[in-house]
Amino acid sequence: MPNTDGSLSSYPALVERVRRNTADRLADALSPIGAMAERDLLAPGKMMRTQFAARFLEALPGADSRAVEACCVATELVHTGSLCHDDVIDGGLVRRSMPTLWRKSSASAAILIGDLLVCEAMRMMLALDDRRLTDTFIGKIQQTIGAEARQELCFRGQPMNEAACLQLARCKTGGLFSFSAMVCGGNDPMLTAALEECGYRIGTAYQLADDLLDSIGEPEASSKTLGTDAARGKHTLAENDDSGIAVTDHYIRRLCGSALEKLRNWPQAQQAAADFLAGDLQPVLDRQELPLHLMEPAAVGWEDL
Repeated sequence: MPNTDGSLSSYPALVERVRRNTADRLADALSPIGAMAERDLLAPGKMMRTQFAARFLEALPGADSRAVEACCVATELVHTGSLCHDDVIDGGLVRRSMPTLWRKSSASAAILIGDLLVCEAMRMMLALDDRRLTDTFIGKIQQTIGAEARQELCFRGQPMNEAACLQLARCKTGGLFSFSAMVCGGNDPMLTAALEECGYRIGTAYQLADDLLDSIGEPEASSKTLGTDAARGKHTLAENDDSGIAVTDHYIRRLCGSALEKLRNWPQAQQAAADFLAGDLQPVLDRQELPLHLMEPAAVGWEDL
């Protein structure tokens, strides 16, 4: 796959290694409980967080490729485990164009398998023997689960203003994107912090796009059950009266623009993030037939986000 400057990109090699290693870790987790038949349902999907990290790893020579690869596998395992839980909570019937795990087996099986995948991810992180990365990883997971819990226990059935919707989206999905990016910062604390915030903003934009997909998407293009947010009283920006599409598009463009602005002092990292938006994320939105345009500037500046 070419970069925007026409050079040949090597990042798909990392994505494929992570895909294979994640499949191996899935087997390690499922084999002892005799659940190997469920592997196809749990195989890695779009791997957006891994693709995000792979763009940075290719562009930044100071990153530890071994650690980045391991962190990507752990992130994919946690993400897959969270989908097992989400489908039970939301009553999702289809995921990746297949029956969801709980529908094929049972809700209890899906919850327990999701827990096993999170444990497998923790085991993998501990094997890195890097306390800083492990502590950060646990913190990101705790943030994600905490946001999901707040949405379910505190906000369900209640309207929220735009600021609350954005904060919830940031915590739900930004954490793992931020982790995938920051591990590519090597030993440069300023770059690491900038990558982390860039990841939060792009992860938030991704969650807003997913919220819009749930609200207006076509099941054939999405490959999963839609309409669960409205059915369960989960308020999102996409549900804001008749302006949901425009408001969501506005904030997504602001978030993506401000994410790139955070990397202005590191042109290679900034270009890697732009390549991800244009080459990885925008095509996903196009396939889902969402009217969103990541690289178009918003009507107002980005600096206030």
